[in-house]
Amino acid sequence: MSRGRIRKALSGFYYVDTGERTVTCRARGKFRQEGRSPLVGDWVEIQETGPEEGMVWEILPRRTAFDRPAVANVDQLVVVASRALPVTDPFLIDRVSAIAALKNCGVVVCVNKCDLADGEALAEVYRRSGFPTVCASAETGEGVEELRGLIAGRLSAFTGNSGVGKSSLLNALEPGFSLRVDEVSQKLGRGKHTTRHVELYRLSCGAEVIDTPGFSSFDAAELELELKERLPETFLEFRPWLGRCRFVGCSHTKEKGCAVLAAVREGQIPASRHESYVRLCKELKDLRAWNGRSAGKQV
Repeated sequence: MSRGRIRKALSGFYYVDTGERTVTCRARGKFRQEGRSPLVGDWVEIQETGPEEGMVWEILPRRTAFDRPAVANVDQLVVVASRALPVTDPFLIDRVSAIAALKNCGVVVCVNKCDLADGEALAEVYRRSGFPTVCASAETGEGVEELRGLIAGRLSAFTGNSGVGKSSLLNALEPGFSLRVDEVSQKLGRGKHTTRHVELYRLSCGAEVIDTPGFSSFDAAELELELKERLPETFLEFRPWLGRCRFVGCSHTKEKGCAVLAAVREGQIPASRHESYVRLCKELKDLRAWNGRSAGKQV
């Protein structure tokens, strides 16, 4: 048996770096039976079956794991957004960051294409909310050095909707990468999926990064009971106000005496962040657990 890390997954093959060589592996059938799949970033035990060929035999315990993007053991997600075509809906950033918080994974917000559209207002929302945030341009190099500092020494997964420039940023961070990039469709206002698989790269600054295919939203499967019950605490700027509402079981959506709503009105919590929180509440399948939990009892 050998130990290594999955650095690429493509068409049912897993490319495992053992430190000495890359072994192309298939996964054991038991993973499918158990409803599990190896992920890029996984540390695994492999059994070699031939020259540079093998089988993923065991998946070692993970620190973090996501279904979409399909990655494991990442320290942080770098959520790339844009105010130029395609314009990112802030709700996407908020949904990603809520799920990351649930999984104890860090988030960096990078507003790209600032040479085409001013991203400072969007960036300021996330700075106020406590996220490391940078305005950048892969074209001019603005913010690239700052972003490099935020990812150095960590394993980061770059994610965001298609066309925001994830691959372009990686090319700017590491000249010589030459990852494929395409123009954004002016008609549709979105980019092509230039990254078609998940792959982990090492950068000369000491960072490891995973480039992932673009997406418009996280899978609904990520939004399950645990997120519903812990949603308020996944919004970092809500935390100082939690437990200070007038009523136990406050959902922080419309109740009188809600400390979170008061903070929104006073400008201490960005209104757009609270709007995303309310949208997430509505997306969750069943809110009866909130509605029936000690509703109307005074603190």
